Amino acid sequence: MIEALHLGSMLPATLGACCVAGGADRRSPLTWLGMLAMLAAMADTMLLPRPVLAPVVWAALLVALALATGVRERLRPARQALGAHPVRTMALHRSLQAVLMAGLLVVGAGHHATGGGAHAGHGLPVVLLLAAAALVFTFASAAVALRRRLPPLPRAEAALGAASIALMTLPLLTA
Repeated sequence: MIEALHLGSMLPATLGACCVAGGADRRSPLTWLGMLAMLAAMADTMLLPRPVLAPVVWAALLVALALATGVRERLRPARQALGAHPVRTMALHRSLQAVLMAGLLVVGAGHHATGGGAHAGHGLPVVLLLAAAALVFTFASAAVALRRRLPPLPRAEAALGAASIALMTLPLLTA
């Protein structure tokens, strides 16, 4: 069941990357690097029997890319063009998603390492905090997805990002 949820979380993340391909910031190398790093981290830590990189390394990379995206958007001059709003909205969304994904990778790896045994309970407050953050992210993403002023691709990407985070959070709460 847990493997199905992990695999299920990869599908919306992959479809979200497809939304980037047609989105307003499709020419941004940083955007692509962030999406590809997130997909690679998910595939490496959830699908392979032994990860190529430690989950904490993937988490550090995802957080660094999220920070770089935030700095890039902060330094980018404010544009009055219609396409600027979705780019900024989705840059923030992707940054938050990357940070949450980083936390889920690290907590998930610790959860799998302990096998859900007696020592797994020590991380319960962290799991609950991460689950609460994922819930807030899911509702905020739903609000973005329902905004009629945004083009369809950013709206779809927001919904798919929320689905991916929600599906990655469920296995941590079931054990």
